[in-house]
Amino acid sequence: MIRKVLNLSFLLILLIVNGCGFKPMLAGSDYDFSIKVENSSGNEEINSKIQNKLKMLNGTKRTFDLNINSNKTRNVLSKDSKGDPAILEIVITLNYKLAEKKKILVNKSLTQKSTYNNISDKFELSKSEEMLKDNLVENLVTEIINSASNFLQSPKINDN
Repeated sequence: MIRKVLNLSFLLILLIVNGCGFKPMLAGSDYDFSIKVENSSGNEEINSKIQNKLKMLNGTKRTFDLNINSNKTRNVLSKDSKGDPAILEIVITLNYKLAEKKKILVNKSLTQKSTYNNISDKFELSKSEEMLKDNLVENLVTEIINSASNFLQSPKINDN
């Protein structure tokens, strides 16, 4: 009986998700360019996530080269009465250079951060932190893609 309910629930969720037009952000996008990571330094985990997300861009018109330097820090914002961390913050800083044919087109520094409450279950805390990192990296990748697509529309050099 429980198995039938689970199967029916799964089928219902599948129909709802497909019926609402859901699709991943970068999948099926009509970008006419690709971004290839040439050099990466700093936090290897963050760099790997960025590279994996950029692999979804497979346009053939133009290819941009990307140099990235990332840094991830975890800060304690406040402590409880016992001195244990109560509120934490993850900060990801990304410096990147977007180039085409060895000419630097965009040189930018981005920072994304998120605060969250500490929880006693360390496994749940690590899963929560992983989801937060994924969301922050998604925001950074969106910024990189936007700067590349903005350059295609208006080819001025951006040095912020």
